[in-house]
Amino acid sequence: MNQLSFELRAATVEDAETIAALSVQVFLDTYATEGVRPDLAQEAMSEYSVAAFTDRLREPGRTFVVAEVGTGLIGFAEIQTLEARAPVGDVSGAQLVRLYIQPAVQGHGVGRALIQHAETIASTHSKALWLTAWEKNDRALAFYTHLGYADVGADTYTFRGHTYGTRVLAKTLLRSTP
Repeated sequence: MNQLSFELRAATVEDAETIAALSVQVFLDTYATEGVRPDLAQEAMSEYSVAAFTDRLREPGRTFVVAEVGTGLIGFAEIQTLEARAPVGDVSGAQLVRLYIQPAVQGHGVGRALIQHAETIASTHSKALWLTAWEKNDRALAFYTHLGYADVGADTYTFRGHTYGTRVLAKTLLRSTP
């Protein structure tokens, strides 16, 4: 697919509303493949609320990078830079909490640019970057594998009484100095 012209920048608290809106869009596009169930709606409206993102944007050890076309948000990466142990495997490092790209621009280099930026940020704090991805999100799993992430095991994510299988993926980073 063709590359898209976009800019990356560090997010600020003022971005909470657009990050929240994009998150709901991507979350429902990914998980609500058979309609929006009450549990999905509740998760989207709480986990991806403006207030939740405002809090996370202020949190020490958490960094957001946004991708924009003009003033329109098309994607973001959320990185937990504090060293943490992955839920499975023998991996410890920074965590890529979310990499959300607006569906209309997926496949145009936005995700690759954001994850490379996330790896650069993480490498100043950790020797590895790990993440979890829904086991049924074949496109995301293929994307991460293509970028050198190794599948280190299975885990689960439970919300509102529904459990979803996830895969934990990790990549060793070249450590750089801040």
